[in-house]
Amino acid sequence: MIKAAILRGADVFDAERKFDTSERAAYMNASEALTCIRKQFYSKHSPELAAEQNWGYARRGLHGEKYIVERLRLANVSVLFGEDQVSIKDDDLRMSCTPDGLVWDDERDGWLACEFKTIDPRTNTANLPKPEHVTQVQIAAAMFTKHAEEFPELNGHPVIGCRLIYMNCSDFNDIHEFVVPAAPKVLDRLKGRANRVLDTKDASRLPREGKETKGQSECKQRCSFNAPCGVAGAGSSTGQGKTGAGDLSGQRQTYLTAKLMAAEAKQQQDTAAEQIKAIMTREGMSSIAVDDGVVKLATRAGSVAYAKVVKECLPDIDLEPYRGAPSETLTVK
Repeated sequence: MIKAAILRGADVFDAERKFDTSERAAYMNASEALTCIRKQFYSKHSPELAAEQNWGYARRGLHGEKYIVERLRLANVSVLFGEDQVSIKDDDLRMSCTPDGLVWDDERDGWLACEFKTIDPRTNTANLPKPEHVTQVQIAAAMFTKHAEEFPELNGHPVIGCRLIYMNCSDFNDIHEFVVPAAPKVLDRLKGRANRVLDTKDASRLPREGKETKGQSECKQRCSFNAPCGVAGAGSSTGQGKTGAGDLSGQRQTYLTAKLMAAEAKQQQDTAAEQIKAIMTREGMSSIAVDDGVVKLATRAGSVAYAKVVKECLPDIDLEPYRGAPSETLTVK
């Protein structure tokens, strides 16, 4: 009796929340940008085909977000749009986002776009952050930057970066924070994907990304459209054959997003490395314990340029017998 009443009350609460189905159908939302493109197609064009869903995880996430925002405020941290989340829509890009909030960064005088996630206690945290969450928060940061004039609450300060926060739903003190660099070009990279989701008329023209790139079990467990999609009895082919080579558009976007993140992370790493070396050189240190780790600075001998030695000292030698096997070179722009 009580269980049934709780679930009925949850349904009433959900029904009272503002949810614009027409907006969902007209835009690619940041939270779904890297989800299976065919799943997105069904959610836009044929939402009535969805199987009954378990909204328990979404309800858990909603209360987790509320907890985090309330605690940040109690710690005197400035948070914008935490309780009253705003939806940013861009008709040109055909994308929208509903960020969990903006948190003020005192050190750099700017805002951080944040996404707050609750995770199962059995989650392998080594697999965090998830790429789809990284893209989600980067879209939010870029959308706030593009539409800054719509938000006087920013007081003219920029959105300078992103944070992903994962909180263990069984231990609220077990929190994992990830620094995510802003990606100003993420909107341009995903515009083509948004158009493809919204303009395609036939689901069969889109690949089953959930099945092909994440495994069939993932597809079955998390997609409410696996029946109309035909995943249960389908092979791995998307109908595109070798010519289509699967979803090149989606994989290209994933590749470029990862490449940009790697480049930005490498830049941050190099900057931190130079600062660390400068401090240790100034203090005359070669090794020091820091937090639960250690930092060491050592000098090593330079490597020998063997190719140059062979070329200069043995100019007549035939190197072909020593050439390695050919390798493939992939260029993605």
